[in-house]
This record gives sequence, C-alpha cells and structure tokens, in this order.
Amino acid sequence: MLNFDFSKLVIVLVFLMILIGLQLVLKRSKFVKANLGRPVFWQLKATNTLALSKFVSATVIECADLSFLVVTGRNGSPSIMELPRNSQDQTYNDIPADLEK
Repeated sequence: MLNFDFSKLVIVLVFLMILIGLQLVLKRSKFVKANLGRPVFWQLKATNTLALSKFVSATVIECADLSFLVVTGRNGSPSIMELPRNSQDQTYNDIPADLEK
C-alpha cells in the first residue's frame, strides 16, 4: 500500500526535540535574561510627512532622541538620512543685545 520510511519520521522528531530543548535552555539561562531580556521602549514617531510629487514623499521620523529623514518613492528603495540634533545656534547667543539707547 504505502511505502513509508520511518527513518525520515525519526529524523524529524529528533530535530524537533533538539529545537525544543534549546528553547528551554535559553529561556532558563540567566545570561540570556540579563543581556537580551531587557525591554526596549523606544517609540517611532512620524513627526512630519510631505508629498514631494505624485509618487515621492519625505517623512521625518524620531526615535530615541534621534531624527531621520526618509524619502520614499514608488519604484525605488527608500533613502534614509540622520538629521542633526536641534540645538540653539551659539553664534546668536554670544552677541550682546544693545537695546538701551
């Protein structure tokens, strides 16, 4: 009737047992919990989106105090560029204001 090779079934079952055992070891490992188990609470926030043309748009995305400019097109891959941080311009702070005359 059916020609079924039990060696293939044994190989698959042994492989599954190895994967399940590896998963249990990793879950109980203190090293993995200490180093890889930390939750990450960085939020991605799209602060501004601008349609440059019918098929191209630019989006400013903020994550973990960093800003990125993402330009996406219809047929191409997106371009990503890190934007400089917002800081006060030091050249205007150094100039004294002479408002009294």
